[in-house]
This record gives sequence, C-alpha cells and structure tokens, in this order.
Amino acid sequence: MKAARAAWLLTYLLLLAIPAQGELAVPVDKEVTLKANDLSVDVPTQSYRAQGEVHITQDGLSLLADSVVYRRLTGEAQAQGGVFMERSGDTMKGDSLSLNLLSQKGELLNGELFVKRSNFRLRAERLEKTGPDDYKMTKGTFTTCDGDKPSWRFEARQVKVTLEDFATAKDAVFYAGDVPIFYTPYLIFPANIERQSGLLLPKLGYSSKKGFYYDQPYYWAINPSQEATFDLDLESSRGAGGGVDYRYLRPHGSSGRLQAFGIYDTQKSEFRGEVDQQHLELLTPRLTLASNIHLITDRRYFLDYGEFSGDYNRQYLESTVSFDQRWERSGLFGELRYTDDLEAPNNDATLQRLPTIGFIAAGEKVGPAFFSMDSRFTNFQREAGATGQRLQLHPRLAWYGKPAGLLDLSLYGGYQQRMYSAQGKSSESGWRQLGQADAGGSLSLPLERVYDGRLRHLMIPAVEYSFVQQRRDDDLPFFDYDDRVLGQNAVRWSLSNVVTRKFAEADGIPEYRDLLYLKLSQGYWLSGQRRDLLTLVDEGHRLTDLMLEGVLTPVQRLSVAFDTRYNMSDSQFSTANVGVELKGEGRDKAKLGYRHSRGEVDYVEGGFTFPVTKDITADLLGRFSADSGEFLESRYAVEYRRQCWSVVFSYSDRVGSRNVAGEQQFSVNFTLAGLGSLGPLRAF
Repeated sequence: MKAARAAWLLTYLLLLAIPAQGELAVPVDKEVTLKANDLSVDVPTQSYRAQGEVHITQDGLSLLADSVVYRRLTGEAQAQGGVFMERSGDTMKGDSLSLNLLSQKGELLNGELFVKRSNFRLRAERLEKTGPDDYKMTKGTFTTCDGDKPSWRFEARQVKVTLEDFATAKDAVFYAGDVPIFYTPYLIFPANIERQSGLLLPKLGYSSKKGFYYDQPYYWAINPSQEATFDLDLESSRGAGGGVDYRYLRPHGSSGRLQAFGIYDTQKSEFRGEVDQQHLELLTPRLTLASNIHLITDRRYFLDYGEFSGDYNRQYLESTVSFDQRWERSGLFGELRYTDDLEAPNNDATLQRLPTIGFIAAGEKVGPAFFSMDSRFTNFQREAGATGQRLQLHPRLAWYGKPAGLLDLSLYGGYQQRMYSAQGKSSESGWRQLGQADAGGSLSLPLERVYDGRLRHLMIPAVEYSFVQQRRDDDLPFFDYDDRVLGQNAVRWSLSNVVTRKFAEADGIPEYRDLLYLKLSQGYWLSGQRRDLLTLVDEGHRLTDLMLEGVLTPVQRLSVAFDTRYNMSDSQFSTANVGVELKGEGRDKAKLGYRHSRGEVDYVEGGFTFPVTKDITADLLGRFSADSGEFLESRYAVEYRRQCWSVVFSYSDRVGSRNVAGEQQFSVNFTLAGLGSLGPLRAF
C-alpha cells in the first residue's frame, strides 16, 4: 500500500498543484507521472526523491530506475542504477542518467542506444542526448547485430545520431568479429530502414579488362519522390570514372530515370561513357508522352564496358521520343526514332525514322460489319543513301458471326495503299504508289467439358484462310520489309487446347489456374511467296513447318514453355525452343532452356539459385554452345548470409568472339544490415 500511496500522492502534486507566483508552470503535455516504492517530497523546491522500482511516464516516454531525483520546476531528473528508458520501441539503458524531461537533453553513462526499426545498437561510456531525437557518442561502438559479441561493428571516436534520419561517425574502424578490416576518417549512414542518404558499401574485384577495381556508391534520398545513387569507379587498367542513377516519380503515375557513366580510359587515352534516359509523362488519362534516349561516346563502348549478354554483343542502339493519344475507338500516335548501327563502320547509311505519325481506328460499325483503319506516315532520313517519305493506308471491313449457334466465323477484306516520295541517286527516286487487296477468314468450333466440377478442358479446332494480292513492287523504294509485301494464297489449320483447374481457397473464393496450353498448327501454300525471318524457307514445298507451342504448369511454382517447328519435308527441326522454370521459397529458383535455329543458333542456358546450407546460397548461370562445344558465358556466385551481414563472392567468364573480347572477372560485395538500405519511392 505504501507504493500505491506514494504514486497517488505524487500524481496529485504534479498534475494539480498550483505554481506559486514567479514559478515556471509545466506545460500540460509535459506533465510527469511517477510511481515508486519509497517517495519523499521537498515542497518549497518541488523536488522529489523516489527509491525502489521507480517508474516515470511522460507523453509516451517511460523511464525505469532504482532511484530518481526529480525537480519539477526545471524538469531535471537524475536516475541511478538499472536505468531503462523507452519511447516508440527505441530504448536507452545504462548505469546512470541525467535528463531534462522538458528539453529532452541529458547524459547516459555506460549505456546503450537501441533503434528498433533498423536494429541499430550504439554503445559508449558516455552517451549524450542532445535533443528529442538526437544523440552524440564519444569513443564507442555501433552495429545492427544482436548479442554482446556482434559479427561486425564500427568503433569510432565520435558518433552523432538523429533518429529517423542519419548518423555520422568520425575516425571509424570496421571490425569483423575482433579483427579490424579497414579505417575511414568519416562515415555517414542511415539510422532507420527508410530511404536515407549515405555511403553504401563498396564493391571490390578484379577483371581482365578493368584490372583491380573499387566501386564506391553514395545514395542520396532527395525527397519522398526522388532519389539518386552516385558511383566512384576506380580501375587500375582503365582509369577513374563516375556514374549517376537518378530516379523520380511524378503525380498521376508519371516517372523517369536517368543513368550516366563516364571514364577517362587510360588505355585509349580518351573520355568514354554513356547516357540512358527514360521518361513517361501521363499528361491526361488518354494522352501520354514518352522518351528513351540512349547515347554512347564511341561505337566500341559496349564491347569494352558491357558486362551482360545483350549489352556487349549489342548491334543496334535506339533512341525514341513518342506520344500516344487514345479515344474510345481510335488512337493517334507519333514517334521520332534514331538508330545507331554499332557493327557498321559509321552511321551514315543507317536509316532513321524522323518521324512516324499514325492513326488507328477500330470498332466502328458499318451495317453488319465493323470498319477499321491503320494509317501511318514515315519520313526516312540518312546521310548516305536514298531518303524519302512513305504513306500507308489500310482500311478493312470485318464481320463476325456464329452459324448454327456452335461455330465461330470471322471474315475480313481490305486494301493497302502505299505511296512514296523518294530522293537519291537510284531508279526508285520520284513518286511511286502501289495498292494490294487482302482478305481472309477463320472458322472454329469451341468444345468444352468440365470434369468433377473442378477441371475444364477447352478444345478449339480451327481453319484459317488468308489472301494477299500479288503485285510487282521491285521498282518501289526499299526502306524496310513493309515495302515488300509478299502475295499469298494460303490455308492453315490449328488445334488449341486449354486445361484449367479450380482450386478452393481458405476464404472461400476459388482460384483458377491454367494447367496446360497446347497449340498444334500447320499451313499449306496454294500460291504466292514465303518469308520467314527466323529460319530459312524451303520454297520448293508448299507445306509449311508443323508448329507446336505450349505452356505446361502442373504445379504452381513449376512451368514448362516450348515453341517448336518441324520441317516434314526433310524431317528436321527448323527451330526448337524449350524453357523450364522452377520457383522456390524466397530467391530460390531454377531455369533451364534450349535454343535451336537450324544453321543459326544452337545453345543451352541455365540459371540456378539454391541454398547450400542454412547460411550459404549459390547462384549459377551458364550458356553452352552445342556448335562449338564450349561455354559462351558462365557466372558463379556464393553468398554467405548472417543475421546482420552478408558477403557475396562472384566469378564470371565470358568467351570472346571475332568482335567481342573475352573477360574474366572476380568481385567481392559486402552487405551490412541496416546500412545503405533503399526504401520505395513515393509520389508527391
């Protein structure tokens, strides 16, 4: 009863006592409630001495200690023994604490600061609280690891921390266990898990092209909708370079990104680099403006600095600026497209489309049919070679019906008109025009059956007919394949199958998932010409390749996709593409694919991410050429992950070719939990 009487007495004095004339009144939101086993009060000075299981609360702050002396007029509190203070999950604990409860300033001896959201821990002999969310430490350690012996820590001469913001350290030494690894005179890092500015951990490695390299990134959280990462890239064989990756969001879903890198290449004795800009502006719900500008300083840039397939073997580099205006049944679009042919000696003969403007209309009903129009105008430019303009107009009428209530029938007919104005020293110069009629239709019979109320099989046999009028167009300008429309008179059959299963969910809402999609098709050429950009076309046979395509998903995380063409005349596969993907928990996954195109491509590729032990994860990637019998590219990475840190060792080996030099690279990348974490962007 003594503790209860003491708590009641102090609460009454603190909350209801009327200050004498000249005394400083404590704001209502700063009032204090105190509980203790033993309590004495000095009324003239309004000082309170509490002993045994002392508990002070004030506006969300909680302070526990063995003994406390509190002076109400100044807000000063001196706590001794087993000090523990908590606010919103963040805590301070130590031997003794001097704290002003009004200004939130004070000093903790032999104490520890813990920030809950980032698991940030700071220990020091003397820890100053310089404001409501500000702290200063002299000669102490900090980490995001648990336990008295953390896996890693920084020891620093001085540390300043602002909760929900960032922390800085001077003369910091990084320790892995008890082993010192490196020293830095200054360090800045986030003090929570939100987006915060600061140095990220560097990447170290060796490359047969770069030599030894050191990549130091710095992350800048500009505001809730903008962020940027800057890189200092030091390469012993190439020189010093820098990069920036700027990302932003704008209202209503607009967004953009700007990436740039530059380096003075000491091997070439010249500056080299690239700029890659992307932007999407949603001006209205139906009007968008987009740009994608990608520029490099020289034509061999990707051969020397590209690291992944699709970069180092890139042939074309394109930059575009476009707009798109949509209405209910029509749309207007325009585009400026500049193409850089990186395999050509120069870009003088590369054709540029500056601009293309088009109008598309669909769905307008004309009697029993539907009218559509595809029209576009293109201006072709280049320094060397023919240039000119092309106007394409392609109106079409289509009819859809359901004969006998079972069959699906569609018919269409159209006429494509092309008009040219060409300039240049060629026989195609001047005005030209050509029109071609086209028609066709399809007839299908959807057949459906449901088994046991859970499994549905949909089978659709179909036959299609297509006709394009044969017209001689050799005297027309040739800018692209749209200038050579091949005549055709062909029929094609197909058989499609879809198997869907219903799965019962715990909340009672069923889930539907396709287990199988399979389509078999083949065509027969009655007359006309054939063009196939993927494989060589056998003009001597009217029967086209037998095509099989499908996706098999027997279980939720496993999928098998295939696309195969078989030439029945010479009993050979024209193409064979198969891919298998298995997704596990977290980052675990496996991919295996085979790509074959007769006389062109024949290789196997695979990627695997899997756990070796509880703490070790392996990541493998490889592409193997069946033609040459060697690996085109291989990458190996091992990650060792602990509660508060991880390290990734990676090695890659890329085989060179006639135009691309090979490269071997080894790198080490450290990650410390809580340091350099990047959060999501938010719109304004």
